[in-house]
Amino acid sequence: MAFVLEKLTRKWEYKHVYKHGKKLWNYTFVLYICKNDRTNSRIGLTVSKKVGKSVQRSRVKRLIRETFRLNQHRIVDGYDIVVIARRAAVNLKYQQAEAALLYLLRRARMLRSDRY
Repeated sequence: MAFVLEKLTRKWEYKHVYKHGKKLWNYTFVLYICKNDRTNSRIGLTVSKKVGKSVQRSRVKRLIRETFRLNQHRIVDGYDIVVIARRAAVNLKYQQAEAALLYLLRRARMLRSDRY
């Protein structure tokens, strides 16, 4: 069973999630979650220039994508997820970024049970 990380690509997709989605946040990330009509969940990333220079922003995006790639088998299908990084995300190690994102997903009830 191969997993494919699908992305939000259009401006209107982001706007739809912002307008109709549920918002959750912590110190490092803001999450918008909205039901879609697909079989897979999709992810969109927003890392503004307030976060840092291009190298730092790219690193934060890599951390977020890696967290979703390694945990996508646990994420409930059929949702669009937009992750907005805050300034505090620049100094995170991978384990800290993963813990922060999984905490938000758990609060949104977006994680499947760890029991199979």
